Amino acid sequence: MSFKKKLGMGIATAVLGVGLIGGGTFAYFSDQEVVENSFAAGTLDIGVDPTIAFDINNLKPGDYMTRSFKMTNEGTLDISKVLMNTSFSGTEGFEDHLRVDFLKSDGKVIESLSGKTIRELSQIKNQDITPGFWVWWPLVQEGKGIPIGTEDTIRIKITFVDNGEDQNFLQGANLDVDFALEAHQTEGEEK
Repeated sequence: MSFKKKLGMGIATAVLGVGLIGGGTFAYFSDQEVVENSFAAGTLDIGVDPTIAFDINNLKPGDYMTRSFKMTNEGTLDISKVLMNTSFSGTEGFEDHLRVDFLKSDGKVIESLSGKTIRELSQIKNQDITPGFWVWWPLVQEGKGIPIGTEDTIRIKITFVDNGEDQNFLQGANLDVDFALEAHQTEGEEK
């Protein structure tokens, strides 16, 4: 290595050493603050009372029954929409002889479900039964959902249809029917 290179290397090493020493002894003022954040998601909780609306025995063709159940918003978020899906199990064919004649949500008649058999209802997926609210009689504001802490009453009339034909094959028939309700949140908004 030449003398110039050795001299340059020595100077570079000295500068580096002085820089490290100076960096270790440099003093300055500082301050620090913390911005704390907290996020909590709300809850969407639809309650149903009673959980069994129909528990009927000894039906015969022509019998009908009307029952009600309440949907309650038990969560911390408004419910914007309620969807219903119907399912059944039991004696094959009985579902074609039970007809939902009337379905009403507070102030709103749900005509799309009126006159359907249990089988027909089970084929309609995600049927909107979002409640309406009385604005001023006889005006109803449709589809406004269920605000926090409020409830809506659903009224159903079911008829064992007498079709005027031999229905002896339905003697002793039974059917379990579930109306599964699914609540949806309102649109997101600026907080």
